[in-house]
Amino acid sequence: MSKLAKSSKHGTEEKMMLWYYKGTEYFENNKNRVYTILTVLVLIIAVVFIYFRNQSQKSEIATLELAKVKQIYAADMFQMAINGDSLGMSKGLAYIVNEYGSTESGQTAKLMLANSYYNLRDFENANKYYNDYSGKNEMFKAASFAGIASVYETKNDWVNAAKYFEKAAKVSKNVSNNDEYMFYAIRSYFNAKDNDNLKKTIKALKTDYPKSKFLGQLARYDNGDQS
Repeated sequence: MSKLAKSSKHGTEEKMMLWYYKGTEYFENNKNRVYTILTVLVLIIAVVFIYFRNQSQKSEIATLELAKVKQIYAADMFQMAINGDSLGMSKGLAYIVNEYGSTESGQTAKLMLANSYYNLRDFENANKYYNDYSGKNEMFKAASFAGIASVYETKNDWVNAAKYFEKAAKVSKNVSNNDEYMFYAIRSYFNAKDNDNLKKTIKALKTDYPKSKFLGQLARYDNGDQS
């Protein structure tokens, strides 16, 4: 082995020993501080573990509860869907939202709860839960904006209805009924007599969705100026 290689090896070993002694010295002089930091780290890890375990358990329960109410909801029994049935088989959407609203199934229940209130013409509560939806599902997010727009329609607030229908159509290109939301925005702009946005939205619908079934319904709103 060359002298240069030996010198380099010894230098590395000396540095490692120096760091070892410094580390040992620091530990001896700061035992309490080190133990405190380690204890805090262990507690943080434990809290995070417990939180995610609880969230997982809540998600499972919420999914089961949601499955129980879906058939009631699909049968248009909206009051029962909200409050649950008299036998206690289903606890209802309001219960799921209150207890498990932080889970994804809880967020789905929130949208269904809003729809239920809307169908019962309780537009104030419908709007509350449409606005409160914060789930990850893009289709449901778009539906929540469309729900807000529908509430504005009941107030003949056509400008805000159109804006929220447009927001619904722009959540994601993966949402299958974007063209439907754009058509509803066109209808609202027409009722609001907002010709500039009407023309712009008609043009966008024709350009972005040239095969949309809603193009055949544009005649009543399209004055022919759009390309």
